[in-house]
Amino acid sequence: MRIAQVSLIPLRLELRQPLKTSQGGHAVREGFLVRVVDEEGREGLGEAMPLPAFGTESLEDCGVTLNAWLSELKGQFLGDSVRAIEDTLSPFPPAVARGDGVRIRARQVTPAGAMPAAEHALELALLDLLAQRQGVPLCWLLAEEARTEVAVNALLGADTPEALAGEARQAVAEGFGTLKLKVAGRPLDADEARVKAVRDAVGPDVKLRLDANGGWSEPDAKRALDRLGWYGLELVEQPTPPEDLAALWRVQRRAPCTVAADESLASPDALRALLTVDPLLGGGPAVGAVVLKPMVLGGLLPCLVVAMRAARLGMQAYVTSSIDGVVARAGAAHLAAALPSGALASGLAIGRLLAKEPEDHPYHPQQGVIRLSSTPGLGLSSQSLV
Repeated sequence: MRIAQVSLIPLRLELRQPLKTSQGGHAVREGFLVRVVDEEGREGLGEAMPLPAFGTESLEDCGVTLNAWLSELKGQFLGDSVRAIEDTLSPFPPAVARGDGVRIRARQVTPAGAMPAAEHALELALLDLLAQRQGVPLCWLLAEEARTEVAVNALLGADTPEALAGEARQAVAEGFGTLKLKVAGRPLDADEARVKAVRDAVGPDVKLRLDANGGWSEPDAKRALDRLGWYGLELVEQPTPPEDLAALWRVQRRAPCTVAADESLASPDALRALLTVDPLLGGGPAVGAVVLKPMVLGGLLPCLVVAMRAARLGMQAYVTSSIDGVVARAGAAHLAAALPSGALASGLAIGRLLAKEPEDHPYHPQQGVIRLSSTPGLGLSSQSLV
């Protein structure tokens, strides 16, 4: 295929209310929609929504990088295979594996450093285009046995226990079987009141997961999980600082639930360590699960490699959004469908938190799942999104 047209379109996402985490709040997300068109008029879409707090490049660097890469890509001929796309792009950092991810060959004209959000956008656009040319949904490029449904959790964004209880009841009424709540960054008594309000509101059968965003010290994490574990937790994401894997391992060994590594995966050194059996960590995996953010890891293909390696070490994997737009979440849904296991719900139902979510896209959750159609590629059009 030949890339006949390219374009870069600014995106701005406004949240209905600021989403508070232990690292601060998010009220607006800014990024870019990447559009590549082949000689037959097919349109492939990608999205870059950088989040420097999670280890990506800045918005400015992302835009400069994508402009340079798209200028180089225009007019190129690419083969009709995933391998051809990988050959067009240079290897992902060796923390993952030789040739298992992507980075386009234009580094000499880009700012210094890794560009995961830009890499994600370009990879997704090319995969979308390739899947359309082959007449298959994008997930089939990732795994022949990809699932047609992806279970997703509801992210609760309210602040007070009373408001959280109402939000939780509404999510369960909509069919969500897994709820996620941000913790840390506030007194433990306040977190316990919020967790208790949600559990009391939805009963014992709904799965409840917490996300600390690395906001607890190791002693605080142990103390918090000793208390919050009484409310029946499915898992907790990143309870301790991302760089301290030994602390993460120790917390997992005494936690009443699965511990999932999230922000730790943004560091190449930490990611390499997580995917290696370390005798200093008792010869087993450091955590029970890894959280895959395609925008942070540089695309769907690197995420899939991490998931497969994690599975071989006994760790589960699931996919979450970094508060992204429809295109990025669509790609993430196809990735989630291709994971070795779909046992853990993915965090892709954040459209309900956005002020101006497009109404007619096919990735709205229904009864707690996103259903993937047989439409080739992502099944999205730029005209309906901007």
